[in-house]
Amino acid sequence: MSFWPILMWVGCSWVGEASASEIRVRASFRQQAEWCGQLGSPFMARLMAGLGEALDRSTRTGARVLDWQGRPDAEGDAVPIRLAGALHDLARRGGDAELVNVYPPHDLPKTNALSGAAMAAIARHDDRVLPWLDLHPQTNEVARSGVLYPGLMTVAAETGLPLELYEIGASAGLNLMMDHFAYDLRGEPFGRAGSGVSLSPEWTGPMPGRDTVRIVGRRGCDRRPVDLSDDESCARLLAYVWPDQPERLARVAAAIEIGRAGLPRVDASDAADWVQAVLPAKGEAGVCRVLFHSIAFQYFPAAVKERIVRHLQALGRAARSDAPFAWLSFELHGEAEPRLTLRLWPGGDEQVLAHADAHVRRVRWL
Repeated sequence: MSFWPILMWVGCSWVGEASASEIRVRASFRQQAEWCGQLGSPFMARLMAGLGEALDRSTRTGARVLDWQGRPDAEGDAVPIRLAGALHDLARRGGDAELVNVYPPHDLPKTNALSGAAMAAIARHDDRVLPWLDLHPQTNEVARSGVLYPGLMTVAAETGLPLELYEIGASAGLNLMMDHFAYDLRGEPFGRAGSGVSLSPEWTGPMPGRDTVRIVGRRGCDRRPVDLSDDESCARLLAYVWPDQPERLARVAAAIEIGRAGLPRVDASDAADWVQAVLPAKGEAGVCRVLFHSIAFQYFPAAVKERIVRHLQALGRAARSDAPFAWLSFELHGEAEPRLTLRLWPGGDEQVLAHADAHVRRVRWL
């Protein structure tokens, strides 16, 4: 029996069953466009939507994106954000005049004009854009300290002890320095007054415990840490921030300067290997160890997650009232918005402390 191959129109080209990867990639751009719109970036929403339609295989970059073999969406390899970072870096450096003219602070262009300029820039700078596809995005969203720090306030209030911080998926380690930031939570000041980083999320609900957060140690890990002492690495970190959100760009730049004054230690390591190596079962008396992460756990392979959870549960079982252990997590749990959860041992019951959007513009404390 003979048959014709099934064909489907996707974006600007006909594809067959062999291009299932292309269908997934274009869907990931559409999905990313929706999220960018929901998170207050109309520029990124149009760029993602336009590229999702316009990308083709006329460049090595386009072919690499459309033939992506892994999971291309935000819960996998975040391919749209990889490409967006490359284009933003090109625009920030003034490397393509046509691209610069459609990027902020210029007026928001129509989707076709924006994607057309982006496609032309990719064609002109294919060799420069292509290597960015090998780099996993490192956003290190500093605003997440706006919900993480109140979580630490809760731990400090419940234990009355100084805290030792450990972060997995730490990127440049900017959120390890959250006690160096200033906070305005429902009109009340917390943290370090006069800091170059000031966070004031829209707050609803009660306030967390008010005990002073005293941090006596901080250390993180990441598969590919961002070196704050390296200008190129810092430029890459800024390139992943969305171009039409200048307050986020300014916040990350200010946090980088704080970090450069006292570089947080971020080890290059697999997260599961690291927690097993740096967090022994017995903690120091008079200190509460806190393992935390924010919008990172979802990216870890299942086997890595399982190893981390088993080790943290073992740490919980070994915790004592004079040497407690806390697990603070700000992650998605199959819901529209991430939630902040806390498990504090001895005891270890999970508490849902708050809900917030991914960029922590709003916090609903429970």
